[in-house]
Amino acid sequence: MRTNHWLAERLDAIHRQHFSDVPIGNIIMVKFGRASRTRFGSIIARPRAGHAQPVSYITINSLFQDEEVPEYVIDATLAHEFAHYAHGFHSPLERKYQHPHRGGVVDKELVSRGAGEILKQQKAWAKKEYPNFLRKRKLL
Repeated sequence: MRTNHWLAERLDAIHRQHFSDVPIGNIIMVKFGRASRTRFGSIIARPRAGHAQPVSYITINSLFQDEEVPEYVIDATLAHEFAHYAHGFHSPLERKYQHPHRGGVVDKELVSRGAGEILKQQKAWAKKEYPNFLRKRKLL
């Protein structure tokens, strides 16, 4: 069953496998959020009482709780959001870029860290399968 705890374990695995050199400078919370036809995930940071650093929140599209969505889609989404964290967006780490996506910096980061295959699989699924997935649920 795909729960928030399962997501946290997936994020931990992504960190270990592809971002082990990136320090975790604050608390990172990960959860399934609202359903979305267009957004796979997001990251924000917010102050939290009792914490010196803002907490980073990674939210994944709740449609991805469906077992029909391949795990690589979720893993690539988690890796994408963690790349933002590593680049200093919504994290206490030093900001590496002025803009979070310009020039394909996230995709280049994922490829350089050995996550290029799951990225490629995710993009193919999003183009070929996701529209049908949405239609079956009367969301498109």
